[in-house]
Amino acid sequence: MKKTVCIILTLCLLFAAAPAAMASGDVTVDSSWSVLVPESPTSYESFAAEKLASCLSEIFDAQISLTTSAQGSFIAIGSASGTDVSGVADNGYRIEVINGCVHINGTAQRGLQAGVYRFLEQFCSRKVYTSAITVMPKAQSIAVPAGTDIVYEPFFESTDTDWRSPHNTEYAMANGLTNGANRYIPAEMGGSVNYLGGFCHTIGGLCETASYKDSHPEYLALHDGERTVDQPCLTNPDVLAIATANVLAILRDRHDPNASLQIVSVTQNDNQNYCECENCAAFEAAHGGRHSATMVNFVNQIADAVAEAGYDNVAVDTFAYQYTQAAPQNIKPRDNVIIRICSIDCCQAHAFDADCNKEYLRDLEDWSKICGRIYTWDYATHFLHPCNVFPDFGRIQKNIQILYEHNVKGVFVEGNYFIDSCDTEFGELRAYMIAKCLQDPYCDLDSEIDGFLDAYYGPGGKYVRKVLDIYTKQSGSYDGHMNIWYGSWSCMRPISSLTAALINHYWKTAEELAETDQQLANLERSELSWRWWKANAGKSEFSFFSWNRADECEKLFDDLRAHGVTLLQEFTYENLDEIAPDVIRYAVPDRWHVGAEENESVAEMIKINKLAERFPPLFGLVAWIYNMTRS
Repeated sequence: MKKTVCIILTLCLLFAAAPAAMASGDVTVDSSWSVLVPESPTSYESFAAEKLASCLSEIFDAQISLTTSAQGSFIAIGSASGTDVSGVADNGYRIEVINGCVHINGTAQRGLQAGVYRFLEQFCSRKVYTSAITVMPKAQSIAVPAGTDIVYEPFFESTDTDWRSPHNTEYAMANGLTNGANRYIPAEMGGSVNYLGGFCHTIGGLCETASYKDSHPEYLALHDGERTVDQPCLTNPDVLAIATANVLAILRDRHDPNASLQIVSVTQNDNQNYCECENCAAFEAAHGGRHSATMVNFVNQIADAVAEAGYDNVAVDTFAYQYTQAAPQNIKPRDNVIIRICSIDCCQAHAFDADCNKEYLRDLEDWSKICGRIYTWDYATHFLHPCNVFPDFGRIQKNIQILYEHNVKGVFVEGNYFIDSCDTEFGELRAYMIAKCLQDPYCDLDSEIDGFLDAYYGPGGKYVRKVLDIYTKQSGSYDGHMNIWYGSWSCMRPISSLTAALINHYWKTAEELAETDQQLANLERSELSWRWWKANAGKSEFSFFSWNRADECEKLFDDLRAHGVTLLQEFTYENLDEIAPDVIRYAVPDRWHVGAEENESVAEMIKINKLAERFPPLFGLVAWIYNMTRS
């Protein structure tokens, strides 16, 4: 009897404690759940629900159905959800557990979809690392903490980078890239922030400078005493009228009234031939002597016309770039003007808050005082020698944090946009790092990197991480600095023969651990950048004291070709078959794109390196010194 009473009391206590246990425990989502949708879903809601159901079906290996009946266990989507998003910023979302069910809702066009992708990543461990690599583990169930209430608001209204994978729509959605300049995101997936009529360097076309070269030379910039089609005269009222008419024509043709934001670029051409006519010079002198003054005044008037025409969701974008980087005085951009400040002259070995980048940070702060909508154009590749190691990994997250903390609204990080012609380094990794930091500047980036390396390189990824850590530590030349135009060897501080041997060992070990042909191909391709650096720096097998240096240079060239490299430098489109064998064997790779017959220094380099090949102990040092001073 006493035993029976004890069992009854124990069961009573357990049942009494059950609600509290459930409240503090996990909600278990499994194949018995459904996705709850509204009776008449929008295209956004339909896409989000179908995406979620499809992924859960794959995870559980069972069909997850859509339902309009709030019965049983479900994940509620959009307006079928009971979660309140009235206080969430545009394109944000909320993921909440209510009464044992999961609710996902979002704001504006992209919030709901972003919330679904966040749910899949955080609770289902779904990661889209590249356009070809998606990790989504199978499971019988997934756990969602009962107290879950996640509210996310975008850190930036526009995010973009132009490496290969970010062009893929699924990759962009999963990793939070929202600008349409380098991808197409359909309306049902939330659409994108689109540039209409061009992304950059548009002013020549808008002002039709080439068309008026002979009939109206006064429309053209007066630079060094001559009229040039390279830039327009920004104080000429006829030029303003032409540009304004062209902008309004673009909007009449392409404007989407339902988009959250569309942008028209009115940006200077990529040269230094700004107008120095009497009117432009006088206007700039009255506004702090800054060339940006005439540009802001010109764009302001176009922006006024855009606003007067009723295009409330359109902003006019212009550059703070090179000669317009410094902010003007006594003039402010209109509220519908975007100032896109470019970091092309910054040191790539350090973040924006380092002393070497103080001019950029000063200009960013000056613009932030007069403009409420600042974008930035940053750089994350070696344009001069894209086959080389470009060790900027240590600055990526810090820079994006700095931009957010300076109220920047949009970020574009330019990468190796011609990667399909020159994929030798860590383009896919860098793209992923950038995307995750734009999605959340304060994410656990180390964890994200490790996950990528494991998925991309396999078991050898941990050794690639060791290589990356050394690269990052050695970032910058002898003086510790680096930009996107440095010679290959000077992108890293001097690396000892012992450290070079260690890096060689890490690469070899990683390749030995490869489990698939694709993992091995990824490793071999990424190692090409290290071999390129060694060939320019004269390290390891590429030492100028080595009898086999020339053979190794030929092998490097052949392996580059085998991995699809057809372009050695931005805008250098020559046929690699036309590079002379002596140039490949005896010139450092940084000079391969320059034929010996066109360049005297390359011809001299070939002569000296031929001697070094024949008598390396005698001529090795001479060859090393010569190549370091010429490459």
